[in-house]
Formats: sequence, C-alpha cells, structure tokens
Amino acid sequence: MRPLRNSDPSIYRNISIRTDEARLWVLPSKKNRKLIGGIIARYQEIFHIEIYAYCFLGNHYHLLIRALKRNTDEFLENVNREIARRMNWKNRRKGKFWGRRYDDIPVLSQDDLLEAFVYINTNPTKHGLLRNAGQWPGLTSFHQSLSEEAKTFSFTQYGHPTGQKTTNHQLKLSVLPMFEALSKEQRTEKISELFEKRMARIAEERQAQGEGFMTLEMLAEQVAGTQPKESSATKRPSCYTKCAELRRQFREKAKHLRQLYTQASFFFRLGKLDQLFPSFTYKPPLHRRSRKIPFTPLPDDYLLPTPA
Repeated sequence: MRPLRNSDPSIYRNISIRTDEARLWVLPSKKNRKLIGGIIARYQEIFHIEIYAYCFLGNHYHLLIRALKRNTDEFLENVNREIARRMNWKNRRKGKFWGRRYDDIPVLSQDDLLEAFVYINTNPTKHGLLRNAGQWPGLTSFHQSLSEEAKTFSFTQYGHPTGQKTTNHQLKLSVLPMFEALSKEQRTEKISELFEKRMARIAEERQAQGEGFMTLEMLAEQVAGTQPKESSATKRPSCYTKCAELRRQFREKAKHLRQLYTQASFFFRLGKLDQLFPSFTYKPPLHRRSRKIPFTPLPDDYLLPTPA
C-alpha cells in the first residue's frame, strides 16, 4: 500500500527516485551536471524550497528538503518531468524514464537529519563509485556544503512563446538547524570532519569485504542506458530514523491516519464533500461527478437470467 502523501511544512524530507530498471541514464558529466542543476535551481526559486543536500548518481538521486509553502508535490512534479523529458531527448529515446513514483521519507529527529545529510553527500562512496565523494563528476552538494556559496545554473525554455529563452537561477543550500549557532568556519570544519569519517568508515568496510572502488576512468567508460552489475530493489521505508522507538511511534500514528483517511475518502467519493481529512493530507481526485443521490445496492434478482 502506498504511503499517504502530505504537505506538512515542518517536515524535513529525504526524497529519492530511481530510473526504470535502474538503467544508467544520468551519467556523471559536465553537461548533465549543468542540465540538472538548471532544473533544480529553477524550481527551487519558483517554489521556494529549502534544500540541504543533493546528489545525482547514474540511476537515482537524493534530495534533502523542506517545503515551507506546502508544495513538495509541485516542486517534484516539475523536477522529475523536466529531467525525464530532457534526458530522454538527450539519449534519443522515448517512454518511461523513472521506475516508480518518488519516495518522500520524513526525517524524524535532528540526529536523523544529520545522518541523512552525511549519507547523501557521501553517496558516491557508499555505492563504491569513488573513494572520495568530493571527486564525483556529477551533480552533488559535497563542496557546496563546505563553501556555502550559491551556484548559478542556466535553464533553457524551448517552448517559450517568443522562442528559445535561457534564464539563470541560483541553487542555494540552507544551513542545518544544528549548525545555525556556529560560525561559517566552525560549520565547515565540522562538516568536513563528518564527511571524512564517513568515507573512511565505508572504505574500511569495503576493504574488509574484499571490495574496492571504481575510478574516474572507469566512470568515463560507462555507456548510457546500461544496467549496473549490482542493483537491489529495496522496500520503501516508512520513515528515516535509526531509533526503533521513534519508528514504532511513527508507524502507529501512520496506521491511525490511514484509517481516518480511508473513512473520509470513502464518503468523499460518494459525494459527501464536507468530509474532514487528516491534517496536511491530499483529498482523493474525483474522476467523475459526485453522486446526486445516496448509493443504493442492486436488487437481489438483478443478475438473475430473464425468464424465457
């Protein structure tokens, strides 16, 4: 069962999505970095999204965001649409690009928020692509997290009424709440230390398992559209946390909200449009006009054969 979407502006969200069949359609390159950077920067400005970390690998991406305007869905609808359209055009293909709808995973605590931040920024190391995630040639917030400087990207509108139009946009990172009281120099030192420790730990674990890392030369030899040798389809998590008690509490609350939503949705689709839905959830679409009269069951003899 799909988790309920919500528009709660207080939630920090770990967003991820993978390409269809995990194929490598978004290879790390300067051109792809500029293309996707322009998309993210444009829609961040339009929808006023707070971005804390981002990383785009060959077949999936991660975003750590918060949508104070309650418009996560609009932001990601536009981002995923533009990436799919433009990468399909670039790779001279048509059809499905993303494997399934994006995962919108709520981050439950400040410790989990910091963990998600480090995880996303060191994702190339996590997947055995590069020992140093800072060398990743794709779009990543690794160095921007240290410099805290906005990045300028361009976005080209091909269907503009006046013809092709290119605009410039700034991709900005927000400071994590646990770092706001620190100076910029202190934040840089702390974040750099966290990145180095995480990458060193991953390297030790991979070495103990007899696994190494790819090189920049090996990455450059990858062919668009191929499938990686190793790819696992993991179950969508209900939330992002390492605390078992927080996870249990979240699941209990989610179960209760599902029950309330299901009941409200049932009567809403019958035409009772004054139903109260759980806070920040989306009402289901009405694909046809609501009923003008209450639903009544069919008579018992409705399906009986007609007498000869």
